[in-house]
Amino acid sequence: MLITIVSLLVALSIMVLVHELGHMLTARAAGIVVEEFGAGYPPRLLSLWRSKGRIVIGGRTIVVPRRLSVPQEIVTGSLVSYHAAEDQKGRLVLTDVSVVAPEDPLAGQAQSVELIDRGMLYSLNAIPFGGFAKMRGEEDPGDPGSFASKRKLTRIWVLAAGSIMNLVTAVLFFATAFIVGAPAVAEPPNILVSEVAANSPAQQAGLQAGDLLMRVDDDSVETIEGLQEYIRGRAGAPIVFTVLRGEETIVLSIVPRENPPDGEGPTGILLGQRTVLVHHPWYRSLWLGLREAVSMAALTLALPVQLIRGLIPAELARPVGPVGIGSLIGDAVRYTLETGWWYPVMRMLGSLSVALAVTNLLPLPALDGGRILFVIVEAIRGRRVDPAKEGLVHLVGMALLIGLMLLITWQDLVNPLPSLDWSDLF
Repeated sequence: MLITIVSLLVALSIMVLVHELGHMLTARAAGIVVEEFGAGYPPRLLSLWRSKGRIVIGGRTIVVPRRLSVPQEIVTGSLVSYHAAEDQKGRLVLTDVSVVAPEDPLAGQAQSVELIDRGMLYSLNAIPFGGFAKMRGEEDPGDPGSFASKRKLTRIWVLAAGSIMNLVTAVLFFATAFIVGAPAVAEPPNILVSEVAANSPAQQAGLQAGDLLMRVDDDSVETIEGLQEYIRGRAGAPIVFTVLRGEETIVLSIVPRENPPDGEGPTGILLGQRTVLVHHPWYRSLWLGLREAVSMAALTLALPVQLIRGLIPAELARPVGPVGIGSLIGDAVRYTLETGWWYPVMRMLGSLSVALAVTNLLPLPALDGGRILFVIVEAIRGRRVDPAKEGLVHLVGMALLIGLMLLITWQDLVNPLPSLDWSDLF
């Protein structure tokens, strides 16, 4: 239980923090003031450091150094007097700034503040889960440094950047999985006898679990499906099996049954494919990781259609909440701790990253996709949706999503997901 809980917190924290990092980086690149980037959720424990800021006065952009505290009463539109010095890079660096009252005799010489960015605070917060990027004015287009003041495409890009960052992270997780070693089908002979049923023709002939099938009669064994079809067509007639057991080649004669018991085939064997661990070079791993992330995202988007068409059973398409996710990641972590093989953890983290990316882009209220939808509606109708009404829609959407999450969590508790046995890969 402890491994499951810790694994869940660490995994989801990584996913959420990376997501918020995407929002923060693109917002700052677009000139949006990001007031705080926090690890965890408030209340705040520590203010780690503050980045350089900027202030625009009379059309001049001036750097605000980290150690200079700009008075809180200075806001956009304030009249100020200031002093600045040029640094080695030719930039103006603020050394002093103060508010000038309109009735002050020096007000005529004062200049107006057009934008104020005190620098982004990096903080560590009490609730050890995820993180956040606090952007200025997400609903106020009047502030030139606000999110709402930017062009539509810029806002869409910033909103989508969190999911894009999750997809990039998924590629890196999948690539790491291929680097540390991924299971792959071995070169022929690779058709493996996984199980032999008691009192079956195969057991009576001496076939054992772990044998590798090399030839059936005079033909080499290439696929499981082809072998099964051949055996069904020879029911009642002897078949010569050539198998590899360790380094020894053994020849056996087996007569397939015409009417086998329920749950058993004509010979009574369960077949699988022999797999090996393959370490891919980093450049190929990046390509394989990209292909895996794109394939999984496409599969996730196509899931509802496949479910409606009956191509996927409903029990395999059930939504999973925190409890289910914790169970899955816990299984992977336990297997990694037992074996030292990092593939299960990297594979699971990549899958969770893709799921978070796709989910957040769904056009649902309170999600990034829902907010993007409002920007698109704004572009179509030619004017912004009333921020109060949009906020209400997102609030209701958040309440519904929380209710749905509680329902899914209850389902995970009363009907737990089956444990994943990563050893089945070999």
